[in-house]
Amino acid sequence: MAEAIGTGSGVDIDKLEADFQADPGNFVPLARAYLERGLPQQAIHACKRGLRSNPNAPSGLLALGMSYYLAYEDQKAEVVLKKVLRATPDSYTAHRALGEIFLDRGQDEKALNELSRALEIEPRDRHTRALLESLEEQLPALKSPDGQPEDSWPPRREPVVEEPPKPIWRTIAQLVVVAAVVASLIFWYQHHVDIRVEISDYVKKATTLIPRDNFDDLTKAEKLLESAYALDEDEEKVIVRLAAVSANLWKNHAQQDRLEKLKKYSEWMEEEDLPNPERFASRALFMVDNDEVEQADKFLTETIERAIEKKDIFLDATVFGARARARLKMGQIKEAREDYSRAARFSSESPHYQAAFANVYMREGNKARAIKYFSDALRANPAHIFSSLRKAYVHILQGKNFEQAEKIITDMLSDKHTDEEFSPPMDGLRYLVKAEYELAKENVPEASKWLRKSLETYDDSAEAHNLAGRLAAMNRDGTKARAEFAKALQLDPRLPRVYFDRAESVFQLGEKTEAIEKLREFERHLEPTVAYHVKAGQLYMRMDDLEAAISEFKKAVDVDELSPQARFHVALCHQTRGAKLGDDKDKKEEKLQHYNEARKWYEDTLVLPGGELPEVYHMMGRIYLDSEDPNNALDNLAKSAMMMQKAKEPGKKVAVVYFDIAKVFDYLGGPEGEKQAEIYRWKAKGLAEGKTMEEVEKEAAEMAKKEKKKKRRRRRRRRRR
Repeated sequence: MAEAIGTGSGVDIDKLEADFQADPGNFVPLARAYLERGLPQQAIHACKRGLRSNPNAPSGLLALGMSYYLAYEDQKAEVVLKKVLRATPDSYTAHRALGEIFLDRGQDEKALNELSRALEIEPRDRHTRALLESLEEQLPALKSPDGQPEDSWPPRREPVVEEPPKPIWRTIAQLVVVAAVVASLIFWYQHHVDIRVEISDYVKKATTLIPRDNFDDLTKAEKLLESAYALDEDEEKVIVRLAAVSANLWKNHAQQDRLEKLKKYSEWMEEEDLPNPERFASRALFMVDNDEVEQADKFLTETIERAIEKKDIFLDATVFGARARARLKMGQIKEAREDYSRAARFSSESPHYQAAFANVYMREGNKARAIKYFSDALRANPAHIFSSLRKAYVHILQGKNFEQAEKIITDMLSDKHTDEEFSPPMDGLRYLVKAEYELAKENVPEASKWLRKSLETYDDSAEAHNLAGRLAAMNRDGTKARAEFAKALQLDPRLPRVYFDRAESVFQLGEKTEAIEKLREFERHLEPTVAYHVKAGQLYMRMDDLEAAISEFKKAVDVDELSPQARFHVALCHQTRGAKLGDDKDKKEEKLQHYNEARKWYEDTLVLPGGELPEVYHMMGRIYLDSEDPNNALDNLAKSAMMMQKAKEPGKKVAVVYFDIAKVFDYLGGPEGEKQAEIYRWKAKGLAEGKTMEEVEKEAAEMAKKEKKKKRRRRRRRRRR
């Protein structure tokens, strides 16, 4: 194959450009024409675009190498020209250009080798001869008349040729031409500097917006970066940032059109063989999108190991974040959580990966830790929409801190925010959280209304379809409930809560055996967790199968020996066994054994991290009450009530404890016992009716005041008598 096709000085460049637009593979003549007109940057752009269809074509690589050479981008030129010589060792043009690059670097020996080889291949090239003469090499005379080869590429400087003296007018004309060239170079340089400054300004503005991680911030950053990209389509720092923003908008905000943009940026990064993490993260995201999750995990693991061992590529949050996404799809929740934690440490200025880390805990059902880490994400950006909504969601699922949840929901639905600030997933999420809030308040019609709005906005939410299944079950519509849960699992087969809620709903519909079977499907997609075994045990307890229940709870302990929930439920099962024996004197010893075993498990729970729970003290209080130990019963129940109030648990939960406290005072008896029993029953009744603690305490104080007045009146009557 010839090295290049001559274009001639009279070539119609407009025609070449039109041919190139019709067929980008026909780019070599256009690149040559650009180079002959002193336009190497345009030639580089044409070569890069043309080589996409055939990246290893020797003639195309030679054109790209010569374009870099004439643009004085010597490092890139050297890489490409060496690639040309591996394919076509007899390319005198490549040898000559490499020789001149080495000569400019002061590497005379390398320059001499390359130029000598170029002259050997093509002895007529006067530029090669002149360069060799500058190295004081003695050259053999040409056997044929001197003349430049027809397929020669333009050099970046003409060789010095001895000429006779010229007339003065020619010298003046040359000076005028040189002055014009210098002026044009100054203009070009100033224009180049202005473009660099403009690009830098766009990048700086975008870089302040990207870490905020809200939809509107990302779209604004994208517009700024696209403006910079329009000025220079080969600016590395612009393209890697555009890749990161496009990936975020595509995967987290359902902007499907960004996939094609990401592919374009990814192709450029691959062509340039960049060591940037965005290149490797993008490639892995494409694998995950094609359900090649194991390949993505393997590829990123190898990439991370290579970066650590060879230090030839960079690592940042995007690589660990992409691997976490792959591992979530594989059902490896713990490993995904660890990767999101690493990503969060790499990007502490942004809430993005800290929120993703918190969200894994939320998926697992570890609400306390989810709240903690969503709060950490909000420290990075207090206005982070995703973290705010998820935090409110967890509060609602916990059944406490409704005031905080309500404050967030009210803010997100207020006029303070415009619709443009919310992508479809975020818009659907704010309506979903509102629906969950209304359901927690037992306002089913309002919950249904907001859920409809959520699904209309974004129908691909597994959580929204899960809520639809729960509401259908509450309305005794088993067919619709099953369909909605099936849709939720189709969207996210590894979302644990769907399996739990589906089992609970089917159980409430009266299909208890089916509920257990449905729950067991969890193990097809996920490793058994504490929450899974606890849910199974709870269902068995309600079926009065305490043997199966305690077996499940002990499996939960095997999964995580430090889990307070696992140990608490083992204790609860032993306590239930004892309570079921009733007051039968013949079974008193057996009952005591169950209660002692329960106490042991409760005490083990209390010493675990996060194990000092109000539920533990409540259940221990009941054991002491049933064991006729009122003092210990009162101590534990009072502590439970105090902890619940401090944690802002729902009034209905506190009411249950107050009813038990009233029973303790009944047992103690006497006027004071009767009085306190009446007060606590009054408080419990008020809380159960939905009154606040403040309202209940105020009413109790007024009741006590009235009782004092009655006593005074009775005393006065007795004195008069």
